[in-house]
Amino acid sequence: MGKKGKKKAKETGTPDVQKFKKTREFWLLKECVTIQESLPFVAVDALDELAFMKVARFLNMVGLLAEHLQVQTKKDYRFNHHHKYLAPTPQFFPFGYDVDCIRQARIVQEKPGVTYNNQEYQFAETLRTLSEKFLKDVDSYMTKIASEIEPRLKDDFATGLKRFKVELKEDLEVFDEMWIKYESEYVKAKHDILSKVFEPVDRLVTLEMMLTQAEERLDVEAKQALENELIRAIEQFARMLIPNLPPEAFPEDVIPLAEACIFYESKCTDEWLHFAKYLIKDYLELRIYISKIPEDRLDPHLKENQQMMRLLKNFHESVLAAKGALDFVSRLPRLIHAKTSNWMTKKVLEPDLRYIQKTAHLALEQAG
Repeated sequence: MGKKGKKKAKETGTPDVQKFKKTREFWLLKECVTIQESLPFVAVDALDELAFMKVARFLNMVGLLAEHLQVQTKKDYRFNHHHKYLAPTPQFFPFGYDVDCIRQARIVQEKPGVTYNNQEYQFAETLRTLSEKFLKDVDSYMTKIASEIEPRLKDDFATGLKRFKVELKEDLEVFDEMWIKYESEYVKAKHDILSKVFEPVDRLVTLEMMLTQAEERLDVEAKQALENELIRAIEQFARMLIPNLPPEAFPEDVIPLAEACIFYESKCTDEWLHFAKYLIKDYLELRIYISKIPEDRLDPHLKENQQMMRLLKNFHESVLAAKGALDFVSRLPRLIHAKTSNWMTKKVLEPDLRYIQKTAHLALEQAG
């Protein structure tokens, strides 16, 4: 005779409770209680990555419960105060509770400021006070939420499932309000700091955009003035980020003179033309990169943006390599007085970039 199967555990609770026990929402409640038993105190304990993972999992459960209970929340400040140049691109409809907010609150509590690109940016004293209170409140509410859930799981929601959900929703609304109050202040403060960090980047993006508009209008005087302004800003930016650059400064009118080398082709040596074309190629690549920064975003630790660093270094080297050619054409009639059409613009040159790269590469091989 075969062995009898194990007896199925007897279902307890009212019919609506029995039905509720088969839902994801019930599983979330059980997870909250289980995780809370081993949670650290975020205000005072030393937190390693495992501890942060536990806190993150608890916050994830709380966020999902808040969704199930339809806690009305408005967290669009996360999107509105995410800096326009900061990678990655933010969620358009942000929700939940990110453990990084706790990580950042601890940094604010423990340090006077944050360092980007070898410069420290101070936190306001009010934010430090808010951070300390926030961390204590998080500890208090994580304990409270789990302690409200646990007895109801044990007694099959003896006070009534509907009443339990109403009371839990009230607790989550208080938690949500507390979280929003701190996080909204933190993201504003972070945005203010990042606006200072990205100030030189914003100048490059703005100048490049103004230059593109001048090119589209075929306003040659404005084009050349903005080219010079952009090149000065690029030179300053490169010096800020790249160590041990040659002390030699860029000449005046770098791009108008590079364009003049092409116009006065018959008067230039092959070597000068090669350097001018290489300079134009590196300039165009850097401009295209700058124009895409609002879309592609940057790491605020600016040296970590490897493509940007490479393009800045290449352009700096190209300008100095072309100084002889630029010096020669600077003695010829100014381009604005000699040329009447076919001005060098990003729109005209962009489709030809591959061709320019190819010819520059061939010229480099021949020169070598």
